[in-house]
Amino acid sequence: MTFRQTTVSGFAAIALRSEEVEVVAVPAIGMKLTHLRRLRGREWLWRSDQIPLALPRAGASYVETADSGGWDECFPTVGPSALPGAPPGTPPLPDHGELWSAEWTSSVFDHAEGTTLESTARGSRLPYEFHRAVTVERSAPVVRMRYRLRHTGGAPFPWIWSAHPLLNVQPGTLVELSGVRQVKLDAVHGRDDLSRGDVVSWPGAIGGDPDRFAMPADGGWAVKLFGDVGPEGRMAVTDPRAGERLEVGVRPEEVSQVGVWINCGGWAPAGRRPYYNLALEPCIGAPDRLEDAVEAWGTARTLAPGEERRWALELRLPAP
Repeated sequence: MTFRQTTVSGFAAIALRSEEVEVVAVPAIGMKLTHLRRLRGREWLWRSDQIPLALPRAGASYVETADSGGWDECFPTVGPSALPGAPPGTPPLPDHGELWSAEWTSSVFDHAEGTTLESTARGSRLPYEFHRAVTVERSAPVVRMRYRLRHTGGAPFPWIWSAHPLLNVQPGTLVELSGVRQVKLDAVHGRDDLSRGDVVSWPGAIGGDPDRFAMPADGGWAVKLFGDVGPEGRMAVTDPRAGERLEVGVRPEEVSQVGVWINCGGWAPAGRRPYYNLALEPCIGAPDRLEDAVEAWGTARTLAPGEERRWALELRLPAP
């Protein structure tokens, strides 16, 4: 059998496994992915040692209660945001969107290409159906993620989407964004040479070599930045010590931006030790707050009644 029931921190989970790769999802926690690895290889998804996995609570803060690591989906915003065009007094959209706290339905099955976990959630504040299919390929170290978004209401609304994988990294881990030469900063912590809104070279202005950025050992800072996806739609994270590499591929006409959260001991919620992690976030629309994507950056999309949008990611974990 290429899928099995398991548990993660006491929660029921589903593990998809090929001869080379394993992915694990926890349906009750927003269909969060908690494991992504080659068999007998390093774990790519970061896990917090300060915030345990927990059932989502209505109205709870994501960063205080749900920033436990792994891979979440963020829609229709990433940062907490007013809903552009909504009547005065409309409550804001929640931090990290609605999907991390939504109830998902799912099914899992084998087929000719591999094993697929299909999952669906419905909007709370907005009328939509969000569908994600995770496929572990049978004959290659590849995970495919296919998305479908459908409007189920009667009035258009703006939106952005971001994959939100927090990655387990160490000093020396390399980040490469093929074809990206400049980025715009959305958040800066612990650095005086950079400010929110700056447009700077990638990766030179952040502290990298001409073609890649290496996670530093003594950073004490954190930044969130965005760039337009390069024409090849390729990005990668490499662990030189383990000799392992995570490659991400998209079609730029479908997934137009990439966000990078570099946190080398520079940020955590109040009262917690600063984290050391990385997020490589293919996204549609930027920056993190929907209202900024609509009003300042002009990158948000609009979904019309009855409209359906589709996009995909390819994750490749080549042999060391």
